Amino acid sequence: MTILLYAIAALIGISLGLIGAGGAIVAVPAFVYLGEIPPTLASGYALFVVAVATAVGALQYVRSKLVDWRSVFAFGVTTLTSIALVRRFVLPALPPEFALLQWTFSLDMLLMLAFGGILIAAGTAMLRSKPKPPTDEPAHIGRLTAFGLAIGIISGFLGVGGGFLMTPALVLWANMDMKKAVGTSLVLISANGLAGVAADLSGNVTYDWPFLLTFTALTTGGIIVGTILSKKIDGQRLKAGFGYFVLILGAVVFIRELVH
Repeated sequence: MTILLYAIAALIGISLGLIGAGGAIVAVPAFVYLGEIPPTLASGYALFVVAVATAVGALQYVRSKLVDWRSVFAFGVTTLTSIALVRRFVLPALPPEFALLQWTFSLDMLLMLAFGGILIAAGTAMLRSKPKPPTDEPAHIGRLTAFGLAIGIISGFLGVGGGFLMTPALVLWANMDMKKAVGTSLVLISANGLAGVAADLSGNVTYDWPFLLTFTALTTGGIIVGTILSKKIDGQRLKAGFGYFVLILGAVVFIRELVH
C-alpha cells in the first residue's frame, strides 16, 4: 500500500505542474483511504506536501513571468490569515461527533462529505464556463480578496491548498489565461500550505516525518515533469481536463463516504 501511495505522490506532482491544482484534493483521499490516516491529520500532511512541491513548480512560472502578483496579494492576505486561524483554533475545538435528528455523524465523515461536495461544485463550474479571450484588465481586488477569505476557510478545514478553487476563480473571475492562472495558483498554494502547517506545529500536532518527506520528494519530482509538459499542451484542454478530473474525484469521495 505504501508503494501505491508513493506512486500517487508522483502523479500528484504532475497534476500540480499541469493545472496548478490536484495536489491536496488527491493527497487527502489517498492518505485517508489508502494510508488509513485520520482526515484531520491527513489534511495537515497534504498541506505540507503541496507547500513544498508547489514552491518548486512556482519558480519556473515566475521565471517565465506567468504569475499575476496583484492577484497573489489580493488572495494571499485574507487566505493566509483565515487558514491559520482555522487550523490553530477552530478545528481543534470542534467535537468529534455531531447529532442531526436521529443520526450521528463523525467530524471526519462530515469533513470528507464537504470535501466531495466542494469538488463537484468546482468541477461543474469549470465545465460550464464558456471560453473568453484573456484580458489585461485587472480583476476587482475586493472580489478576489473576499474569495481568498472563503478559500482560506475551506483550506483550513479540509487541508487543501485551494488550487482547485483558485484556478477556476482566476480563469472565470479574473478572466486570466489558463497557464498564467496555473502559475499564480501555485504561488498561492505554497503560501497557504505553509501557513496551515505552521498552525498545526504550533498546536503540537505530530507528523510522521520520514514518510511525509519521502512522499513530498516524489511529488516535487512530479511537479517538475508536469510543468515541462504544460508548455506543450493547449490551455483549453487543460481547463476541460481539470474540470472532469475534479468532478469525478468529488463524486467518488462523496459516494465512498455515504456507502461506508
